[in-house]
Amino acid sequence: MEALNSSALEIFSQKIFNELLADEALTISLSAEETLFTRLSKAKVRQITNLIQAFLDLTFVKGNKTLSFTIPFRGVEEDVILAVKKIRESRTWMEKLPEDPYLVRPAFYGVTKEENLHSLPKNEEMLNGILDYANHVDLAGVFSSGDVVRATINSVGQFHWFKTRNFYLDYSLYNEKQKAVKSLFAGNEWDANALRVNLKESEDKLKMMDRESKKIERGSYRVYLAPSAVSELLGTLSWGGVSMGEHKRGNGSLRDLWEGKKKMSPKFSLTEDFSLGMSPRFNEKGEVSPSVLPLIEKGEFKNFLTSTRTANEYKVESNMAADWEGLRSPVIATGTLARDQILKELGTGLYLSDLHYLNWSDRETARLTGMTRYACFWVENGEIKSPIQDLRFDESYYNLFGDSLVDLTNFAEISPSTGSYFQRDVGGTKTPGILVSDFKFTL
Repeated sequence: MEALNSSALEIFSQKIFNELLADEALTISLSAEETLFTRLSKAKVRQITNLIQAFLDLTFVKGNKTLSFTIPFRGVEEDVILAVKKIRESRTWMEKLPEDPYLVRPAFYGVTKEENLHSLPKNEEMLNGILDYANHVDLAGVFSSGDVVRATINSVGQFHWFKTRNFYLDYSLYNEKQKAVKSLFAGNEWDANALRVNLKESEDKLKMMDRESKKIERGSYRVYLAPSAVSELLGTLSWGGVSMGEHKRGNGSLRDLWEGKKKMSPKFSLTEDFSLGMSPRFNEKGEVSPSVLPLIEKGEFKNFLTSTRTANEYKVESNMAADWEGLRSPVIATGTLARDQILKELGTGLYLSDLHYLNWSDRETARLTGMTRYACFWVENGEIKSPIQDLRFDESYYNLFGDSLVDLTNFAEISPSTGSYFQRDVGGTKTPGILVSDFKFTL
C-alpha cells in the first residue's frame, strides 16, 4: 500500500501545502498499518484478517484559530481532492470559532526517519508454529503481526517518519475448571525456542491452577508483583499522574512528590526512554522529545511530562510531551533480586502475575484500586501452595514504590502495547518485578 511509504506522504503533503494562504499553516499526522489479525480459541484459528489501513489527522491553523479533521489515506489523487475540499470548508467554519490563547503554531522540528524493519518469518510460519506448540492445550487469544507507521509533516518543513515491524501473541491457557493463565509473547525477532519456553512456563502455572483456590482474608501481605503486573501499575500512572497540566489544574496524583513533601524509595527510578524503539520520539505536532527523560530518580521528583500547550498556558518549560501527557515508552530501573530467589525472598505471601480493573481510588493522594487476575498464588516458606480467589486491593504509589518497596528484580520484561481499537497501538513498557513488604487488600 502506497500509504506505508514515506514518499507517498511527502508528495500528498506538498500538494496540500501549495493550497495554503499567507496566514495559514498545516500539520499532517499519519497513522497506518499492514496487519495480520488472528483470533485463536482452543488452539485453532477462529478468525483471520489481513488489514491495510491509513488515516490522516490534519490540524489547520489560520491566524490564531485552529481546527482539526481526519480523512482516510490511500496515496491516490482523490485524497488530495478531499483534503483541499476540507480545508476550504474549514476557512468558513473557522470564522465562527474563538481564538485559541494557548495555540501551538507549527514550527520546524527537524527531519528524521526511523525504520525498525527486522526480518520476520512469513505469517503462516509463525502462526503454524504457535498452533503446533499449543496443540495439546486450550489456548485462546490474539496473534498479530505486521508493519505500523506513525509520521508527521508540516507546512514549515518539518518531517518525521517512524515505521516498525513486530508481532505479539496475547494469550491465555485454560484448564478444565476454566481457570486461566495469561501471558504475552512479543517482539520484532522471531525465536521459536523462546516461544516454547514461554508456553511451557504458562503450562506449569496452569497445572498449579488445578489446586483448590485459597480464600485470602483482607489485610496486609508481603507480595511479589511480576513485571506484567508492574506494567499495569504504570498504565494507571499515565492517567494524570505524570502530567504537568493535570497537576497545574489540581488533578494530579503526585503533588506531594512534586512539592518535595514526600519521597519514594531510593531504589525506584522511572524514565521515559525511547531507546526501546517501540514508539516514535516525536509527538502529534512533530516535536521531538528527549531520548531519555528522568521522571523520578532514586525516589525523588525530576520531571513531569509537559506538552508545549501546557507550557504556553502555565508559563513553564516544555519537554515535548504528547498533548495527553501520558507515558509512551516508560522504563523502571532494575534492582538486585534474582529470578531464582523470588519465592525464597517472598517467603510467605502472595505471588501476583497480573492485575486488572485498575483505577484511582483517591487521585490526590496517589491511591489506586484494582483486582488480582489469572495466575496469582499463595506462597508459604518460599513454595507455591495454591491459587487464590480474586482479591481487590487499595494501595498508594508512595507505599508500593516507597516505604514498602523491598527490592526490584535484576531483570526487566518488555510489554508492547497490544491495543487494537481502530488501529494497532505503538509503545510499550519495560518493567522489573517488585517485592513489597506491605500490600493492602480490601475485599
